[in-house]
Amino acid sequence: MKFSMGSLMLFFMGMLTRTTANQVETRLKADLFSSYDKRLLPTHDESLEVNIRMSLSNLREMDFFQGSIKMNSWLKMLWMDSRLEWDPAEYGNISIFRVHSSEVFVPDITLYNSHSPSKALSDDISALVYSDGTVYYLPPVAIEAACDLDLKDYPYDSHTCRLKLGSWVFDSMRISVTPASDTIDLEDYNAHPVWELVNTSAVKNVVRYPCCKEVYEDISFHLTVRRRDSHGRIASAVIATWLILVVFLIGPSSAGERIIFAGFVFVALVVLSAALSAEVPAYSMTRLGRFLIGGMLINAVVIIINGLIYRFYPKDQPGHMKEGDGTISRVFLFIDIGAFLGTTIILAITTGALFA
Repeated sequence: MKFSMGSLMLFFMGMLTRTTANQVETRLKADLFSSYDKRLLPTHDESLEVNIRMSLSNLREMDFFQGSIKMNSWLKMLWMDSRLEWDPAEYGNISIFRVHSSEVFVPDITLYNSHSPSKALSDDISALVYSDGTVYYLPPVAIEAACDLDLKDYPYDSHTCRLKLGSWVFDSMRISVTPASDTIDLEDYNAHPVWELVNTSAVKNVVRYPCCKEVYEDISFHLTVRRRDSHGRIASAVIATWLILVVFLIGPSSAGERIIFAGFVFVALVVLSAALSAEVPAYSMTRLGRFLIGGMLINAVVIIINGLIYRFYPKDQPGHMKEGDGTISRVFLFIDIGAFLGTTIILAITTGALFA
């Protein structure tokens, strides 16, 4: 019974303490926001300094056709709002409290090169307010930024994308942005299965635009990503292209079968090219695309040569070729050997250029 009464008393004391703390925090908030206008900047005679740090959560996609990078991240923003200062001793030693971001002034930090409007991953985002007036705002955002993608080295491509963040309305005399670090925070980054994150950086820029006399500041976050593994794409293209040499293992008298086999190889190269064009825009400008096109040209030349062999090779009767043993047969044999060596050399050069 004594134990039950003691527990009950502790419970009521805890409830009373909690209620008192809530009442103090309610009073603190009422005092701070009684004449607070979130539409006005915290400072009037000096620039508001906003510290910004980007923390990358995950890289969702590199969109080649739209020329954009898609990612999830946190924007860590810190600034001083003197209107939100208080003495903790007067409010039950409360030195920090949370308030919905819609209730306080938040700098209009915007992604300048956004491919589509950045979206918050949650609508219920709070800001931390400290007793010295420091406001800490950490919104999770889904970013889709325009990125100049260079695909000429595909599938050994790497890309550097720039994320330009700054105030959209206020010049440097009203809002000044400063990077909290010279890199992007990767502590919570989840590695992408295709793209390897090679390097990140953060640089502050001061720009005067032709339209305006004011000076504006921005922070440019740079990400360099590199494709992890390209062996599957390379192997299928190289094997399909080099299969054309099998044609020369078939006797010259079977030129018809040679043409049929070369036709199958040509179709395989066309299928690979179609798959590449569905994945990469302007695929003919990529290293792999040029290799496949070169393979189709080589294949076409081999088909033409074997068509001539089929046309002029000695025949017992129309449509039935024979293995001759005279001068004409030896000429065709030399032509065949020359075509084989020439094709091998050209394939070796084009394959070397693919891996260079």
